[in-house]
Amino acid sequence: MAQEYNTPDKHGQIPFRITPSENDPRALRVLPPSAPYDRRFPNVNQTKNCYVNYVDFHRCQKKLGEGAEKCDWFKLRFQRACPPAWVDDWDTKREEGNFQAKI
Repeated sequence: MAQEYNTPDKHGQIPFRITPSENDPRALRVLPPSAPYDRRFPNVNQTKNCYVNYVDFHRCQKKLGEGAEKCDWFKLRFQRACPPAWVDDWDTKREEGNFQAKI
């Protein structure tokens, strides 16, 4: 029985990885890039990384103004580390004035 593209076996493990060819329609799936290493957050759990970079981005925006290029570093980090649902929730809380951090 042939193993399908990167599907888990009966134990939930992926025994090997197959890279699809360019002509394969399954190759069109684009995976989001992972966040680059940040030595402030060496652990696998990236929750704090997500939160700190989100808050730092908005503090930077408040201090330097909307669209400041220096703030893009924080934006890139939190966009890669945070689930979109968290960001949407935090954006709503910020707009309502209920966000837990001082920005």
